[in-house]
Amino acid sequence: MKQKILFLYYSILGKLAHYYIKKNNPYIIGINWSVGKTSCRMIITQTLQHFFPKLKISTSAKNFNGELGLSLSIFEIDEWKPNPWCFIKTLFLATKKALFAKKNYDIIVLEYGIDRPKEMEFLITIAKPHVGIFTAIDVVHSEQFGNPNEIAKEEVKMIQNTREVAFLNENDLYAMQLKDQIWIDTFTYQTADHKSKADLQIHSASYIQHKKLPYSELELSIKGTHHTIETNLFGKANFGYISVALVISEIVANKFSLKHKINQKTKLEYSLQAWRFSIFEGIEWSMIFDSTYNSSPLSMRSVIDTVRNIKQSLYPKRDLWLVLWDMRELGDHTEKEHRLLAWYVSQVADRVFLVGEQMTTHMTDELEKFGYDMSHVYKFHCSRSLGTILKKRLIDKQEQPLIVLKWSQNTIFLEESVKTILLNSEDEKKLTRQWAWWMKKKGC
Repeated sequence: MKQKILFLYYSILGKLAHYYIKKNNPYIIGINWSVGKTSCRMIITQTLQHFFPKLKISTSAKNFNGELGLSLSIFEIDEWKPNPWCFIKTLFLATKKALFAKKNYDIIVLEYGIDRPKEMEFLITIAKPHVGIFTAIDVVHSEQFGNPNEIAKEEVKMIQNTREVAFLNENDLYAMQLKDQIWIDTFTYQTADHKSKADLQIHSASYIQHKKLPYSELELSIKGTHHTIETNLFGKANFGYISVALVISEIVANKFSLKHKINQKTKLEYSLQAWRFSIFEGIEWSMIFDSTYNSSPLSMRSVIDTVRNIKQSLYPKRDLWLVLWDMRELGDHTEKEHRLLAWYVSQVADRVFLVGEQMTTHMTDELEKFGYDMSHVYKFHCSRSLGTILKKRLIDKQEQPLIVLKWSQNTIFLEESVKTILLNSEDEKKLTRQWAWWMKKKGC
């Protein structure tokens, strides 16, 4: 009964959001697949804001997507709590905006996130994007779908309903299978190292020091035209999204008849959502790489690989520490994926700090099989003890390591342990789940 009431509520909000979109006709940019949606969304939004400051460009300030979040994003409602008062207040506000509000933005960038079968069909009835971007698929949400093939069947419905231009990740097998089935303009881009035939290519990426923290300098090729980009972002996936954003900026310029020129050398700074790949100064000259919002096998490897590359380029004498908690929502793939990750971890980590049943059981077992020095493996069952040991180790040994923090959300709240090793206490508010509702839930 509860689920039926919720779906009815989402359906009413969805119809109101559809009416608002139809009445105001904004230009819609949609992003989906299971990895990198939010980072891609923020990069595209902020690139367009950089080039077109006079255009009204909207995107959710929160991680809103799915059957509720898409409607909230369209109405620019950022506050949501699962209680009756918020349900009533949100419905009233959405009705008011749908019926009486004037057009509030020229462009909206939306995430089409799904975690159950047929959810994409519902999202498409709300708003069909003019531009669609596929990031990459992973085994996230397999618990609800059964396997990645079932996820792919549902995810492709967004691109099949995209109206003008599609961007496909050359490094994603599922996306590239669609290339010959799409009848709108299509661009391919890359997010991994190899010789690429993509329309948008990453030729090289290097790291430079800027205000005590690392920056990236990359060489991009867009349909044969070369660009040098200096940015505070890292990782081939983000570099690929920057190349997509630059092409979309040209599409938008043509759509709105705006003057637009991308210099061959451009500096682009971004403010992505905190905890997705934030860099903080730690105590005892350590450096903290915080990617604690969520975790999946692909994103886990991507973050570790990025920090390893930064280490090799800028800090070759520093150790690399990995602080890892369970990857969730993997369903039947859970044990397998934690065991597969162990070989990769064993090749790059000088010390490993593990929390959670999957990591402390399956990861530990595999590391021992690979001959990893088990005196460099630390196992924990709560965030408080983890924070204490991390701090003590840093103070006693003064190894100045690069520390990678990566885990899924909920229940253990390991972000509280990070506070013990931050150099600057003002960085605490940049960690995940620090707003009042969460702090109360955590008992802080």
